[in-house]
Amino acid sequence: MLKAVIVDDEIAAIDSLEILLNNCKQDIIVAGKASNIDDAHRTISNINPDIVFLDIEMPNGSGFDLLDRIDNINFDIIFITAFNQYAIKAFKYAAVDYILKPVDINTLSNAIERIDSSKAQSNSDKLGILQESIENEKPQRIALSTQDSIEIVYTDDIIQFEAEGNYTKVYTLNNKPIVVSRSIKEYEELLTTPSFFRCHKSHLINFKHIKKVYKNQNYIEMVDNNLAYISRRKKNEFFEAIDVFLAQ
Repeated sequence: MLKAVIVDDEIAAIDSLEILLNNCKQDIIVAGKASNIDDAHRTISNINPDIVFLDIEMPNGSGFDLLDRIDNINFDIIFITAFNQYAIKAFKYAAVDYILKPVDINTLSNAIERIDSSKAQSNSDKLGILQESIENEKPQRIALSTQDSIEIVYTDDIIQFEAEGNYTKVYTLNNKPIVVSRSIKEYEELLTTPSFFRCHKSHLINFKHIKKVYKNQNYIEMVDNNLAYISRRKKNEFFEAIDVFLAQ
């Protein structure tokens, strides 16, 4: 049985989420509720929950203010948020679970299913990246969630993403490839800086780590000697994009 705490400044939102949790297929019980960060801090300390469903913006402090008060975050966090699109992008950078308001039961159930035994192993790193991503227009780090761990990498150290079925293989400097269960399209939408370019359906590359471009053969050699291909329909766009990047 998973013990949950709900933190939201709107009582109606707490009641609505509790009803949904009671109807989820997972074995979960709402063991505590709070509508401000002072009560939430006491409730979490007393209950020692497995999951905290946490609103971001509250009148007397944010969800981040609450987490700053807790020395050991030994529970999973699912943010419940009405944040705008940019902030949602920040959640994706950090590989943090979040649910957009209004909450529906399928989304809620899927978020709970993603919780595993790793729990607090990487919570502090993920939360640090989330705050960094919300505060800065161009986040410097990204959390890559694998089957066994959360890998924290600097975006500048990413050489390329390569599609592999329903998975994506991430090549970084001085590291073996990291396999994540997210599509390459998600990373294309996430990494919109001029240095990243989708040159092929299977390749999203970082211009900073190109070693050589073979114009006639339509492929690129990266600094780690791995290849990336340029599709015919992307060829002109590729050379225009790399000219813009080099002119910076």
